[in-house]
Amino acid sequence: MKKNNSTPWAYRKGASPLHRMPAGFKLAFLLLLSLAAFIPGPEIRSLILLSCIVFMLIILSMIAGIYPWELLRGSLPLFFIILAVFLFQGIEFFPLGIKPDGLMEAVIFCIRIGAAFAAGSLFFFVTTPGEIRKSLSRAETFLHLRRFNVSVSLSLMLGFLPRFFVIWEDTNLTWDSRAGKKNFSRLVVIIPLVLERMMTHAAETAEAMEARQINYNLKS
Repeated sequence: MKKNNSTPWAYRKGASPLHRMPAGFKLAFLLLLSLAAFIPGPEIRSLILLSCIVFMLIILSMIAGIYPWELLRGSLPLFFIILAVFLFQGIEFFPLGIKPDGLMEAVIFCIRIGAAFAAGSLFFFVTTPGEIRKSLSRAETFLHLRRFNVSVSLSLMLGFLPRFFVIWEDTNLTWDSRAGKKNFSRLVVIIPLVLERMMTHAAETAEAMEARQINYNLKS
C-alpha cells in the first residue's frame, strides 16, 4: 500500500463501482447503515443486525478494493475510551466482581461504534470532497433551498471529518520524528496541538468563505 493511503478517512483513487456511484446515494446509504447499527432491541437481535451490517461493509470494502480492516484505521483511541467506560460499569466493587450484562453491553456498543466508524471511513475512501459538494448542491436545487446555502455548510462540515485525521496523522509523524515516546504524555501534548490546528483551519476557511461572498456581492 502507498504511504498516502495510510491516512484514515482519506480519499483513495479507484475505478470501482463504489467509486463511480453518485455521492448522494453513497452518503444516504452509508448514513442509514450507521443509524441502523444503533437501532435498540434485545441483545440477540442487535448482534444479528450488527453481524449483517459488518458483513455488508466487508463486501463493500472488497468491491472498492480496500482491505476491510483498514476501515477501522484511526479508531483505536476511541475504542480504548469506550471500553474503559463500560468496563468500569461492568465491575461491581461491593462485593468485587464482574457484571456479565455490563460487559455484553460494552461489546455490543463497541460493535455499533465500530460499524458507524467503518461506514464513514468507507464513504470518504471512495468519495471526493468535490463529489460531495456537487451532490449536495444538486439536492439543494431540487428541494429549492439554494438561498439557505445548505450544501456549502454540509460539505464544509463533512470536509472537516477527514481533515481531522490528516492533521492527527501529521502531528503524530512530527512527534515520532522527534523521538517522542509512545505513552500517555503523547496524548497530553498532541491533542491540544491537533485542536489548535483544527481551529486555525476553521478560521482560515471562514475567512476564505467571507472573502468569496464579498467578491460575489461586488460582482452582483
